[in-house]
Amino acid sequence: MHEDLSTILIDRDSIAERIEALAADLERDLRAKVQGSDLIVLPIMTGSVVFMADLMRHLPIPFRIEPVRAISYVGETTVATQPVEVEGFHAQSLKGCHVLIVDDVLDSGRTITCLRAMAEEAGAASVMVCVLLRKETAPDVPCEFIGFDIPDEFVVGYGLDYNGLYRNLPDIGVLSPEVHQS
Repeated sequence: MHEDLSTILIDRDSIAERIEALAADLERDLRAKVQGSDLIVLPIMTGSVVFMADLMRHLPIPFRIEPVRAISYVGETTVATQPVEVEGFHAQSLKGCHVLIVDDVLDSGRTITCLRAMAEEAGAASVMVCVLLRKETAPDVPCEFIGFDIPDEFVVGYGLDYNGLYRNLPDIGVLSPEVHQS
């Protein structure tokens, strides 16, 4: 699978170091904010599963996990005219709780914007967002915790996919144009 990458953008060691630092930032900010209130983490599946698993191992504060599935892509590309479909969102469980949305990549911002609005409408005490990657295409989308800012490249690995493949690569790499444009 590595032969399908044009370059490794972020290696596994850099990812591990940054996740540990992100968890320390989250702990500091959340511990002060939550103080006895419930914290609910909404990881956006399937892309964030690897990131979420590593992040939660470094986060020593109590929280519940309520995975959601957001569909803003059909096949290989985004469908900007279609609304984001969200599955597994339980509005009643968020009322009065602090919510942390966790996603793999902030690209267009449609999914994050939609989920933030849904959590706020559900009566969450606060809503914050943590993403592993933020593309240069979404600099104005509110996001409190960012692992890496990256260029607008087609990236795979560490949970990110192309047509359901490459999620198991330990590094984040740029997929060769010949692969995703064929």
